[in-house]
Amino acid sequence: MRVSGAVVVIAVLDGGSGADLARRFAAAGAAGMLIADQHVGVAEDLATELDRTGCPVVGVSGDIRRPSDVAALVDTAEKHLGPIDLFCVAGPGGERIISLSDLPDHLDLERLAELLALVGEAIGEVVPPVPPQRHPVEHTATAA
Repeated sequence: MRVSGAVVVIAVLDGGSGADLARRFAAAGAAGMLIADQHVGVAEDLATELDRTGCPVVGVSGDIRRPSDVAALVDTAEKHLGPIDLFCVAGPGGERIISLSDLPDHLDLERLAELLALVGEAIGEVVPPVPPQRHPVEHTATAA
């Protein structure tokens, strides 16, 4: 995976952290990054910290579990940074990096559908499954 010169999107889920990942991409020579976090202000603060000449960083709030937010992230990244090379998902169970080199360079419905499928797989890999909740069985007394 080539990072030098790449445009990177980092989407952070609850329980995940994109800070170390973003710092590693910046150190490896990323051309630009968009960082998205579900909590307002988190990605924006990190973007302010990491933004530098040669690697602009944009921070936004967004939830990649919503297709409309993924579409907005892609649109914002491409508008400010250019075509996306890597889309990363950071969750409580780790991180997953998706290379978009096989997808077309322009945003269209087919590309968005493919990206949504890949992001969905990535979420499944970085978010531990929630065990089903057991509901206590209520016992009722019966008169004999």
